Amino acid sequence: MRALWTALSAAVLLLLAVQPAAAKVKGKMITFMSGDDEVKGYLVEPEGKGPFPAIVVIQEWWGLTDWIKDNAKRLAGKGYVTLAPDLYRGKVATKPQQAMQLMKGLPRNRAERDLKAAVNALVNRDKVDKTRIGSVGWCMGGGYSLQLALKDERIKACAMCYGRVVTDVDMLKPLKATVLGIFGEEDRGIPPKNVEAFEKALKKAGKKIDKIKEFKAGHGFMRPGGEAYREEEAKEAWKDIDKFFAKVLKKEE
Repeated sequence: MRALWTALSAAVLLLLAVQPAAAKVKGKMITFMSGDDEVKGYLVEPEGKGPFPAIVVIQEWWGLTDWIKDNAKRLAGKGYVTLAPDLYRGKVATKPQQAMQLMKGLPRNRAERDLKAAVNALVNRDKVDKTRIGSVGWCMGGGYSLQLALKDERIKACAMCYGRVVTDVDMLKPLKATVLGIFGEEDRGIPPKNVEAFEKALKKAGKKIDKIKEFKAGHGFMRPGGEAYREEEAKEAWKDIDKFFAKVLKKEE
């Protein structure tokens, strides 16, 4: 038995040795003000004094789920202070019908105000470099990532994953951020023709584009457990997101 235990211990140590060490991050729920409202959000900070670049992490139509929190942790592990605001005020959907109701019941002006308040909460933290702020979102949050960048010039890097696009050149003129667009060729809600029109409008407006990329996948392909999940495509999309934020917010090539 002792020999077996020794062998198992050695195997565990070997496995840990070959795996990359996970960066230490600290996550917690915080409260910040959005107008007269108190809003909660999930804040994650890398270990160290900083200052670090920061990213607003924006939920899908499901709400502030564990997956969104995991994404905030993942990005914090890469060296960003992240904040995922709870746009639904504590509600989380488990079925599409619930998610649709919550999304339709979310006042757009309130959501945009909450997101700008999240930027305020980040820039007011000592560990954050106020000149290096980004945003990322999926599904509903992808559209709001773009809207936040349009309405808050402090956003320097906007990553949007299969979110609602804007194809009106005039509406894109306020945009100061560099854009990364992640989309699915099989997305029936945001078809390739709309993605193409979005890219053309960005170029016509003279905006900075990292890339507008379409994967052979449908809507929601990055979320594990979902019917549309595509593991390999999701991994590739994350590589694009990591490279994008490192280049724009950290000035790494």
